[in-house]
Amino acid sequence: MNNKGALVLIGVWLSVLTYVQLSPEPVVMSDKESAVIAYVHGDTIQQGMLLIQSLEATLREKMTEAESVLKAQALPLQEEAQELINYANSGQASADEIDIASRRVGEIESLLERMQYDAEQSFALREKAMQDTIAEHLTATLKTFSEDQGIDLVLNWGLSGEGVLYGTDSRDITIEVLEALNDPK
Repeated sequence: MNNKGALVLIGVWLSVLTYVQLSPEPVVMSDKESAVIAYVHGDTIQQGMLLIQSLEATLREKMTEAESVLKAQALPLQEEAQELINYANSGQASADEIDIASRRVGEIESLLERMQYDAEQSFALREKAMQDTIAEHLTATLKTFSEDQGIDLVLNWGLSGEGVLYGTDSRDITIEVLEALNDPK
């Protein structure tokens, strides 16, 4: 969550708390006496979580392997293109041969671009799968931890931008907050 988003969240939260404290009729926010709110430093979690470290190391290995395969597959095409360019520039090629070489070099460029695109898409899918695995693990762990500790809401406090990481059943208080914000008092 960026700083502006954090400030908005804190501002809304403070507005709700002020409204609850100053309201002539108490607003029941939950069945409990008060909500237990905790926070984590998301950046520290991200740096220290062993699952993230392990998955990122695996992703780096796969990326290195994919780059090696891509280079190996591209090398013969690059060599062919270079030979065609050299022949076309040698002065021995006819206009038709130069045209044929030019078209083939274009085809090779297209093939190489497609290979690069496919490799990037494969990497993006692997990265998304990694992020999904991390999110599932984080959510499940925070849910269990929060239930065990009696925590109702876990916020991210840091630069990584997640906001609310875990929360018990929510209650939409938008109307009440709008009424409090628009109250002419």
